[in-house]
Amino acid sequence: MDVKVIIDIIVQLFAAFMVTTFSAITLEAPRQVLFKIWPIGVTSYATYLFFTHIGVSEFLSTFYACFIASIMSQFFSRHFKAPVTMFYIPTFFIYVPGSAIYQTAFHFINGDFSMAGNYLVRTVMTAGAIALGVFMSDSIFEIYFSTRNSLRERREESIK
Repeated sequence: MDVKVIIDIIVQLFAAFMVTTFSAITLEAPRQVLFKIWPIGVTSYATYLFFTHIGVSEFLSTFYACFIASIMSQFFSRHFKAPVTMFYIPTFFIYVPGSAIYQTAFHFINGDFSMAGNYLVRTVMTAGAIALGVFMSDSIFEIYFSTRNSLRERREESIK
């Protein structure tokens, strides 16, 4: 890798740290978890950068990054005994397609409907990738815990 590429990655990861931290401050996260949120943002954005670097589409890169962020948020939530949304929401600020939403409205207002449609599709796909990442991780956790509890109940019944 070139030195410029490495510096660019470091700057982007620092920006992910800043976005995650300042969005948590803006959303008034409690002090005890405020500075425990940033590893999720940095790790998930590193995942996003990795997948885009190897040529994966923007949609799938966003999905993988949000999936990792969701899994980490679940673990952090249980470890720090805080609601999982305190970890989800500041992290997803990184992936919200703000410029695509703006471009959609801009081109729609100016009558360029083909470009507006193009940006609208990008916006919806990015939002879908975020939602799908959360849905998949929550589903996996739900299946895991319901299976674990079911097995525990069966084991207790067989002991009696």
